[in-house]
Amino acid sequence: MLKTLSFFGLLCLILSVCTFSSCEKDAQIKTVRDTIKVIDTLDIDRPINLRASKGIYGSKITISWTPMPLAQKYQLYKFNEISQKYILLKELSDTTFDDAAISKSLTKNFYKVRTANTATSFSRFSDADFGYTSGLTYYQALSFGSEGTGPSQFNFNMHVEADKANNIYVSDEGANRVLKFDQTGKFLEQFYSGSGARAIVFFSNGNYIATRTQSSSYIQIYNANKQLIREWGTYGAGDSNFGNVEEIALDDEQNIWIVDGVNHRIKKYDQNGNLLLKFGKQGSANGDFDAPFGICYFKNKIYVSDTRNSRVQVFDKSGKYLKTWTSKNSYYAIKAKGDNLYIAAGGSLIKTDENGDVQEKIGQFQQAVGVALGVNDEVIACDVYARKIVIFKKG
Repeated sequence: MLKTLSFFGLLCLILSVCTFSSCEKDAQIKTVRDTIKVIDTLDIDRPINLRASKGIYGSKITISWTPMPLAQKYQLYKFNEISQKYILLKELSDTTFDDAAISKSLTKNFYKVRTANTATSFSRFSDADFGYTSGLTYYQALSFGSEGTGPSQFNFNMHVEADKANNIYVSDEGANRVLKFDQTGKFLEQFYSGSGARAIVFFSNGNYIATRTQSSSYIQIYNANKQLIREWGTYGAGDSNFGNVEEIALDDEQNIWIVDGVNHRIKKYDQNGNLLLKFGKQGSANGDFDAPFGICYFKNKIYVSDTRNSRVQVFDKSGKYLKTWTSKNSYYAIKAKGDNLYIAAGGSLIKTDENGDVQEKIGQFQQAVGVALGVNDEVIACDVYARKIVIFKKG
């Protein structure tokens, strides 16, 4: 009997100890949770699809993620190389943030984000992602156009211009017209109709010049209401003739500079159509041209692209030759703003200083021939073979 009692007593003792230990453990856990006030936040979803831009922008990284149900705000963290920890970068209610505090281009910057509804209620962190800047000033914002003759199509878009309202004018030589678009690429109207329509340019008073070829007058000046004021120029090689018209430019006195690519020369007119100056002949010597195309007025000088000679020549306002810079590729349209020139260079646009030193290559194209500059420093390119207009913005 003693042995039997001892066995059952021992069994009861073991069961009692196990039960007591289990209860005691549960009590301890509950006490700890109540003491530190742990809030169960597993019902708050952690953000997903975190993406950081990679080389899209020149000086910023854009971080975005999917909006989550029940989320009121988020905390975005960025990895700090010095502390080797993720540091809170921004608390926000939006799901997109631009980080402009980038110390070095082409360097990975890591981010993660969590939902943070209150000071004590958080989700788990999202998966981390990294981004980096390109070190370039411009990124491609949008493009529009396709091959054809419809309202937003091009047959052979060689020239482009922008006005003070940031509207875009595309000269479609193959379709004998100039089309007008707003800055988002929305078609507005057929602005001009002319045989082999070429470049246009706007005077400071709102009047504009439209150019064409194979016509009784190559140069036409209109007022802001599209009423023809005057016209001149027929086909030929004389003082009043043109072989064709490529780019045109205005100087600080609103005189008109015209590139005649077939006759390999530059002509300067006043607004009444009076010839003030002409220079250039076919050749490769200083001051000669072989199929010139682009022209612009920049820092009291005239810059002309000499396509077959693969160079840019610089002249003063009297037509005196000043200097040349050469290039590996042909240069086409040239525009200037601030301290820089922007040049259509076939496979890309290039941004240079006044000495031709390349500061940035912008975009990749089948054949960029025309270039324009928007009021907000947009760079607008004509990709003639792709039948597209491509717009770049700073960022």
